Amino acid sequence: MATRTQIFREILREYDGLRTEKVAELRERKAMLYARLPRLEEIEREMSLLGTKTARLVLGGTADPQEMIDQLKKEQKILEQERSEILAANHLSPKLLEVEYVCPKCKDTGYIGTEQCICLKRHLMDKLYDQSNVRDMIKVENFDNFDFSLYSGVQSREEGISPKGNAEKLYRRALAFVEEFGNGANLLIYGGTGLGKTFLCNCIAKDLLEKGHTVLYLTAGQLFRKLEEQRFHKDDDEEDAKDWDQELLEAELLIIDDLGTEFSTIFTASELFRIVNDRKLAKKAVVISTNLGPTELMSLYSDRVTSRFLGEFEQMKFFGEDIRIIKKYQR
Repeated sequence: MATRTQIFREILREYDGLRTEKVAELRERKAMLYARLPRLEEIEREMSLLGTKTARLVLGGTADPQEMIDQLKKEQKILEQERSEILAANHLSPKLLEVEYVCPKCKDTGYIGTEQCICLKRHLMDKLYDQSNVRDMIKVENFDNFDFSLYSGVQSREEGISPKGNAEKLYRRALAFVEEFGNGANLLIYGGTGLGKTFLCNCIAKDLLEKGHTVLYLTAGQLFRKLEEQRFHKDDDEEDAKDWDQELLEAELLIIDDLGTEFSTIFTASELFRIVNDRKLAKKAVVISTNLGPTELMSLYSDRVTSRFLGEFEQMKFFGEDIRIIKKYQR
């Protein structure tokens, strides 16, 4: 699996290739236009010579700099006006003489000033999703495909609501989480196996990705195995380890699926606290799904970890029959 740094470098190479391609397209487009309308090529050449001519006069000390700059602007404006009239007369768009960037905001560089453009962030997350195969899951597991008919409509005495009514309530809350994303909310989605927890996580991931947010999805097993590799294999690239920690912190949403299925140790508990706490301080959202209820979480993890879950995460409980088994027998 490629590291984030390797993926990042690959993306920057792709941006370089894309800019080269777009400049080549412009060159071909201009050649066709100039063959048809030679005056357009003459105007471009004259505009280029204007700047060179002005610079020589200013540097030679034979003219007042400000006067020459004003004259340059005046002559440029005349040429631009003539070019616009030629294009308009031939029903052509001025954009034909410009590079057609895929992302006009950053001009296919990936950066706006010193800040990463959203297109670069999305490109990076796309690559990460391709590696983890989550992209294939969210094609199927999304809000549009959430099937409430799989849940029983019989009210539970213990819960005071039917599994179906509860699923509908959790569905609406997940939609609201997406709509209100960035308001500081974190979700703890829990309940028995096969009730739709992972499905709901994927629904959230898909919609936020489509809105342009960066989402990092990991199972608990993937997360802690990677962290152990980084911490205990000292021969590994330190830059890779820093990149990994940075990604865990900077993704706008971190989804940890199936918490509690990992081999629990002091290390996993301390790392879980560190990640949740660092993201809390950075005001970055976390969604966790687990088969464990609050009492089981308290027995598995330290008090400081569970206090985060119970105090700072909104709890969303699934209950009912295993819908995966229901699906199997419906086929």
